This record gives sequence, C-alpha cells and structure tokens, in this order.
Amino acid sequence: MHIAIIGCGEVGGAYARALEGKATLSLCDIVSEGRPGVLSQELGLPLNAAPGNWLRTCDLAVAAVPGRASGEAAHATLPFLSQGSVYVDVSTGAPESLRQSSQDFDGWGRAFVDVAIMGAIALTGGKTPVLIAGEQVERAQELFTLMGAPAKILEDGKPGEAVALKLLRSVIVKGLECLSIESLTAAEHLGIRNRLFDALGDIDSGPIAELMEALVTTHIVHAERRMHEMEESTAQLRALGFDAAVTGALGARYKATLKTRETDPPPPDAHETLDAALAWLDSTVRNR
Repeated sequence: MHIAIIGCGEVGGAYARALEGKATLSLCDIVSEGRPGVLSQELGLPLNAAPGNWLRTCDLAVAAVPGRASGEAAHATLPFLSQGSVYVDVSTGAPESLRQSSQDFDGWGRAFVDVAIMGAIALTGGKTPVLIAGEQVERAQELFTLMGAPAKILEDGKPGEAVALKLLRSVIVKGLECLSIESLTAAEHLGIRNRLFDALGDIDSGPIAELMEALVTTHIVHAERRMHEMEESTAQLRALGFDAAVTGALGARYKATLKTRETDPPPPDAHETLDAALAWLDSTVRNR
C-alpha cells in the first residue's frame, strides 16, 4: 500500500511513524504546523513541497493539515489523484468545508473520506481511535487497522458528519477541561482537592448519556435556582483571586432560558422527556 501523508505536523508525523515499515510512504508539506523537515530526515524520505504527479501512484492520501486549511489541501490534491485512490481527511476542518470538498471529489469520480480523531494523538499516536464517514470507508478503515487504531464507521454517514460529531463532543470535553482547571486550582488552593473528587463520586454512578439527559430535562424546571448557585460559585472563585472566566460565563445560559421561559413558557410536560426538553430549549440557544 502506497500512502501519501499531506501535512507533516504532529498528526501527520504520528501517522507516518506508525506506518513506517508497514506501507510505502510519501511525504508532503503544504500548510502543516510543526517541523516537517525533521520528520523527513527522521524517516529518510524526500519531502514534496506541494501535491503533484508523484501522487498518481498513491492508494491513499491522508490530509493532516490544520483544520482551516482543509479545503485548500483538498483542492490542491484532487487533480493529481488517480482513479481508485482514496482521500482521507483527518484535519478537523469545518463540516461545511468537508461537504464542499466531498462534492468536488464526487465530480472527479474520486473518493473522499471524513475522519474524526477521537482522542489525544499526542498520547496514543497512530493508535488513537477514529470515526469515519464517506465513500470507501472500508478502505480507510484498513489504513487505521494497519496502525492499530480502533476505527468506527459512521453508518450511512456523509463527509462532514464525523467531524461534526467530534466538534460537538469537544463542547463537552473541552468545556469539562476548562471547568476542571477552574475548580481544581481553587480546590488545591483550599487544600481540598481529594475531597472534591470524593464529592464528585456520584457522577460515576451511571453512563454519561443518562447524566446529560437528566441535566437537560431538569434544567427547564430548575434553571433559576441553578443560576443563583453558579453566581455563588463564581463569587467564591473570584473571592479567592481566580478569574472564573468559564464559570462566570455560565450565567448567560441560565439567563437565556429564564428569558425565554417568560416570553414563551415551555409546555407542562417539557421536562418529562429529552425529546420534549430539546424541542423547547432549541428556542433558547439558537441565534434567530
């Protein structure tokens, strides 16, 4: 298998190292962030400065460029891909950009696969789990299997859907990351870090999906009380000398719910099911 790695930053480098000795590799730096020359020297491979005819012998082209450059990389690579080759975009580009690139590839009769990396590649390298959507997903799955990465195919998924799921997951994970920083630094300051972990033990009692459903459905009923609690939480952090940048912003979410509750009250049963809750909450979170 001949694989082109387009973008030799952290992600491209991790994949190139994981594939070394398992496939024929070609390297290309187009808009990567990092030190692509170092990877080229490390693997003893030439570094192509741009997509070109050298791509015609490649079975797969893996685009590991910064997300904002996803469309640029796809546009530059497409004319040089041979019939039967597969373009694998792991760049976390905007879903709409990936959808447009997929349409462009369809017009040329080429396969475009959207891959969302679902973990910290800096920790697990080429073995990091991925979610795959698009045409020829089985061939893309073979690539990740070669590296030992769990690869889940998004059934009937179209390009853009895998990365959309990743970005929605990031709302939770990155939000938790930032809130953990604010909470744990304050707990450390007070000398109660381990006690905080103990106090959070109830969250481990069930699946996260059940927790999220419970939080969303009860939010409709308890938004005002919870808003006041967050105001007290914010005040405590700031009194300790912390900025509470994320914690302090949570109040806006509660205020939006309360404002809508006054102008467009939820149905009496809105808190009874997740479907009903989300149907009403849509009006509190969407920009109209």
